[in-house]
Amino acid sequence: MKKSFVFVVAVITAMFFVSGCETVPKKFKEEVAGIKSRVESLETKVEGVEAKQQEVDRTTSEQSQALEEMKSAKSSRETTNISVKPRDFRSKSRTKELQTCLKNAGFYIGKINGVKTKRTKKAIREFQKANGLKADGVVGPKTWELLNKYASGPAQAAATGADEGATK
Repeated sequence: MKKSFVFVVAVITAMFFVSGCETVPKKFKEEVAGIKSRVESLETKVEGVEAKQQEVDRTTSEQSQALEEMKSAKSSRETTNISVKPRDFRSKSRTKELQTCLKNAGFYIGKINGVKTKRTKKAIREFQKANGLKADGVVGPKTWELLNKYASGPAQAAATGADEGATK
């Protein structure tokens, strides 16, 4: 019986070797090596993507900084007085405000009625010419900045250092 048991064990062992069971660890090692290779390839791609993301972040940061600098430069060119912003003089109240400033400055002699007439436009051009601005009749930021000094009357304009002799 012992001989037959040894024989059976020998046959089973031989079958394992013949069937390829001894190659299982070798195949496993090859698959692990293939996976490691793919992981390394993916790591290289991830590093490339991270480098590109850093470049995008840097560029975005530079563009944001440049935009802030442009905004800062623009705001430093503009005056901080809110009333100096360009105004829409198509409404009666805005035109009355314009006529009042022009009258206080000595350039408008008509009725303050909120109607932008030829007389109002002529007064704007004369005011602009007297103050060294382009006499186009358009009340832009520079014109309004100078006119704004006359909003409360001629006394305020003299106190703020406006053109005291600008009466035509």
